[in-house]
Amino acid sequence: MNITSTSQMDRYVKSLKYLVVFPDKTTKFYKSLRKIAEDISVDYSTISRRLNEENPCICISKISGFIFSIRKLN
Repeated sequence: MNITSTSQMDRYVKSLKYLVVFPDKTTKFYKSLRKIAEDISVDYSTISRRLNEENPCICISKISGFIFSIRKLN
């Protein structure tokens, strides 16, 4: 679905809750911790706990050893 109006763009941007920086310096926005957990192989409860301790947080995947920075957006 393409965005065709400013109001659609505004709703879409407001629905994005998390920014993840990957080890290759790419970034991706997410709507849920569960989707992040699937993509980076770190349990969503671990991500949530770390974000409550500090924002942004650093998470390391035990499976791949990759390091990710996750920021909760306002």
